Amino acid sequence: MKLRNSVIAIAAVAMAATIQTAQASVDLGTEASLAALNNTDTYLTIGDKIFSGFSYLAIDLTSFDASQIQVTASIGANGVYYLAWDGIISIASSGHASGDLLLGYTVTANPGVIIGIDQSYTGSGQPASGTFLAVDETVKAGTITVGSSHLERGDLSDPPGETVQGDVLIINPPQSTLTVTKDIGLSISSTNGGFVTISQVEQSFEQVPEPTTMIAGALLLLPLGASTLRILRRNRMS
Repeated sequence: MKLRNSVIAIAAVAMAATIQTAQASVDLGTEASLAALNNTDTYLTIGDKIFSGFSYLAIDLTSFDASQIQVTASIGANGVYYLAWDGIISIASSGHASGDLLLGYTVTANPGVIIGIDQSYTGSGQPASGTFLAVDETVKAGTITVGSSHLERGDLSDPPGETVQGDVLIINPPQSTLTVTKDIGLSISSTNGGFVTISQVEQSFEQVPEPTTMIAGALLLLPLGASTLRILRRNRMS
């Protein structure tokens, strides 16, 4: 009897822990602030994608507020997935200055696999000859780097990838889970100062199968499923 009670107690504790873990994981849908996502228990979902493990580290930025940075997941008309950070990331100074923002997250696809990953940004700096900005990206599958991209002033988006800069935009072999790190660097070299700002950083993902392909495949299976049900009904009645 004591053994049985002990087993029941252990099972109850394990069940409570499972329920607590499940309750702690919160799906925030397709949009949330970076501050809300900077938590191991929150994530975004859209289609077959889960975006989780968000993190950030801001250094010497004049304007940056994680609660005012909106992170949005979406699917374009072409079936490509997008993840965007919208908000003010900037430095302003009367002399030399620099700032940096490190962004991180994990993307998981199920049942699709990711075959390509591109990025773009919207930003500017004044004076043109005395300011600099760059968005560097590293993509890993586990501990292995499988993709990379470098954008800077005048180079606003991928593709194509610049081989001179060592861009690797094709994920080969395709992966279902990737960890992405973005390093946004801003600097002012003019002795008279200036400002540099980025208002959006966007990520895109190409995959196989595409969402529209998966939906079309499911629709094609509907008549087969209906036919199977009719056959089963006839067999049961005969």
